[in-house]
Amino acid sequence: MSINVETISVSVKKYPVLVVCGTLTLILAITLYFRSGVIEQLQVEQESVNKEVKRYSSNISNAAQIQDQSTFLVKANEAVKARTLSAESLAINLQYFYRLESETGVKYLDLRPGGRSVSKIAAKQAYIPLSYIVTIQGSFDQILAYLGHIEKGVYFARINTASATGTGSAVTVNLNIDLLGSP
Repeated sequence: MSINVETISVSVKKYPVLVVCGTLTLILAITLYFRSGVIEQLQVEQESVNKEVKRYSSNISNAAQIQDQSTFLVKANEAVKARTLSAESLAINLQYFYRLESETGVKYLDLRPGGRSVSKIAAKQAYIPLSYIVTIQGSFDQILAYLGHIEKGVYFARINTASATGTGSAVTVNLNIDLLGSP
């Protein structure tokens, strides 16, 4: 049994709907086979676009208060900047400590700037720690008043180390203090 052109043309004329459906099924099956990987790729792209849309809508909703938030942050930064010491103004910085001495009645046995190793990274920062080594002597109440002034003072301060010796009227305290400074 051989298939020839006449037999095929007679079959097409006899069953046209069947031939068209079969041909269409064959074309769709081939298309589905070659395009099946594209569907997964399009789903991944759709998820990516949906994430991007959510991010944009979040940015738009958050942008409504951006001017108020920016103004608040600028004011807060100015308030912090007002409570910092300048790294170059050593005399003014030491004057702060002398003022504390006169206000609290303690006596300085040693007051000197600590080692300042300002690296290139720290020079690019907005704020740096200004280290001071302080040894004070006074009564217990005077020492507490001094520490209270440091804690609640004009400048932001951190006491890194503290050691005390003595009793009652003659207490000696060694402090390592960092004050917030600007380069």
